[in-house]
Order: sequence, then structure tokens, then C-alpha cells
Amino acid sequence: MARRAPWLAGIGAVPFLIVVVVAVVGAAVPAMGRFVVEKSSVRVLSPEHIRGHHDAAIGNFGVPDYGGTLTGVVVYPDKKATGCAEFDAKFKSKSRRPVILLLDRGGRRLISNFQ
Repeated sequence: MARRAPWLAGIGAVPFLIVVVVAVVGAAVPAMGRFVVEKSSVRVLSPEHIRGHHDAAIGNFGVPDYGGTLTGVVVYPDKKATGCAEFDAKFKSKSRRPVILLLDRGGRRLISNFQ
């Protein structure tokens, strides 16, 4: 007769079987994640006609900098505003501040870009 592992000595056959079934079913079910949109605000300093705080959603690519700030020159492209195609020219700032490229959300889902 086969011997049980010492750590299973106090567990009966039925409870053990239930634990195994629950573990197998739990592992077989795909992870159901949800997409969480982090909300923030953007403070515009110039031009004067849009100066103030505006609601925004954060698109973090990499490690998020919680509580951090970013100061730069916001540029909105004349063409290819979704950023789904390569731009014809580089975006440069007239000041020493970095360029923050403002893009429209594209119509395609991210996963379709990799298929």
C-alpha cells in the first residue's frame, strides 16, 4: 500500500480530493484582469485661453511615478495624431524643457497591433 506524505497524514481522502480539485480548477481558469484607468489632471500655463487644470488619464509606459510631476512643452501633431504611424519629423522644443507629445487614442485595440 502506498504511503502518504507526512504533511498529509491528518487529512482524509475526501477533503484531500476536494482541495486537489479546487486547486486544479483554480489553476485552469484564466486570470480575469481588469483595465484600470488612472486619472490625473494637467495644469496648462500657456496659452492663456486654456490656462488652468484639466482632467486627464495617465498612459504609463514603465514604472509609474506616483505623486511626481512632469513639466514640458506639450505638442499636438498636425498629422497622424493617433501615433499609429511613424512621424515624418522629430518634435523639438523651442525651450530647454522636454517635449510631451499629446496623441489621440487610436481606434485599434493594443493587442491587434501585435498580430
